[in-house]
Amino acid sequence: MKTLAAIMVLLLVLASCSSTTPSDTLTLGSILILSGEGSAWGAAEQHGIDMAVAEINAQGGILGKRVNVIHQDDVADAKKALSAFGHLVDTQGVKFIIGTTWSRSGLALVDPAKDKGVVMISPSLGVKDFNEAHELMFNTWPHDFILSRVLADHVFAKGHRNVALIGAQEVWVKDQTTAFVERFEELGGSIVVLVEPLPTDTVVSTEVLKIVDAHKRGAIDAIVSTTDGVLVGTLVAKGLVAHKVKLPLYSITIDQATIDAADGAYEGMEFLTSLTPDPAFEARYNDAFGIPIDIGADSAYDAVMMLAESMRATKSTDTHVVATHLRALKNYDGMSGTLVSDSKGGFTKDFAFKKIVDGKAIDLA
Repeated sequence: MKTLAAIMVLLLVLASCSSTTPSDTLTLGSILILSGEGSAWGAAEQHGIDMAVAEINAQGGILGKRVNVIHQDDVADAKKALSAFGHLVDTQGVKFIIGTTWSRSGLALVDPAKDKGVVMISPSLGVKDFNEAHELMFNTWPHDFILSRVLADHVFAKGHRNVALIGAQEVWVKDQTTAFVERFEELGGSIVVLVEPLPTDTVVSTEVLKIVDAHKRGAIDAIVSTTDGVLVGTLVAKGLVAHKVKLPLYSITIDQATIDAADGAYEGMEFLTSLTPDPAFEARYNDAFGIPIDIGADSAYDAVMMLAESMRATKSTDTHVVATHLRALKNYDGMSGTLVSDSKGGFTKDFAFKKIVDGKAIDLA
């Protein structure tokens, strides 16, 4: 059944990409991480987009036009994102783009999108500097600092007062780290050790030994990571296991690829996530692709469907008209949850508590 479902989705997507006259086609673009670190998110987002496009075309398209989508891989690199943007906009004439997956490439496209009048909706980029840059930019993924503050509340409520914090020299991770520190200290907690390696570091012994020393002195009672998406956090965690450091672990937005990369070092970790797919959507996704749903799939699907609904409501594919309609939305009931607008192009929604047990994320009771 999974194979048949996957074939049906593929056929519908291919049909949407078939050669028709330009006047009969509405072409969307995506700029996602489809290879390298972060590709689990990008692949999930591509699947979500393809599901939405297939469903839209099965219902007759948008304003009488079949929808075509062109996917581009930015490998989480700003220069490649700019190149992909140029190909989509200047060569293919695309005016609506889903992406990017991560902030490091998305922020590089803020000015080009404004200059070219292109609407962009990111399904997983969580910094406000993206959606608040101008009226054409949107996020269907909540701002990262929100979960970081809630995580601080959770860690403090669990009785921890002195923690080691693993961050990274990455724009969204810095946002998350700052938010956690501010809230945790506000509550009366203390950050005893803060390590922030480069996301490209492969040797993190210095960072590990700082935490090991604090543990030996009895100075910390928990370890917190804000390194979602970048694998350097798993290296630190594995180093701590090698030194037999056993303390409660907490984080945000852990995906299965990161859990696997940790090789058991994240076992028992409690974390918060904005991956909250509708159960029926999750089942359709699993049937179509034969793999568990991952970060960005549901919010990418919602991004396409929000665009479609705005175009139908305004009877327009003019980017400024559509963007104005999107900005006026108060909330949107999607497959990723009920999205509540902040009136600045960003959306918030409920989150989930998870725990890693036997190498898998399960709901935290």
